[in-house]
Amino acid sequence: MDIEFSSNRLFNSSMSISDATRLFGAQIGRKYIQRLAVLRATEKFAHLYGHRALRLHPLKGNRAGQYSIALTGNYRLIIEKSQEDSIRIMDVEDYHGD
Repeated sequence: MDIEFSSNRLFNSSMSISDATRLFGAQIGRKYIQRLAVLRATEKFAHLYGHRALRLHPLKGNRAGQYSIALTGNYRLIIEKSQEDSIRIMDVEDYHGD
C-alpha cells in the first residue's frame, strides 16, 4: 500500500526506529515502525480488517472519514483512506489526552 504523511515530522520518523523512538519514545516508536511495515505490506485497505492486532476502526463525529489503528495503551495511529491502495498518516495521538 502507498503511504503519504500529513507532516514532515511523521515522514522523517518513519525512516528508522531510532528516529521514531526519538519522537515518540521507545514503546510507541517501535509500534509505529511495526504498524507502518504492516501497512506497506498490505495491498488493499479492506485487507487491514483481517489484521486483528491493528484494531482498525472508523472514527465518528468531526473525525468521520478517518480511521484509528492501535499502537500501545492509549496511543493510536490516525489514518485516512485516499484510495483502496493508498492511505495518509494523519497523526499519532493519546486518545485519552490531557
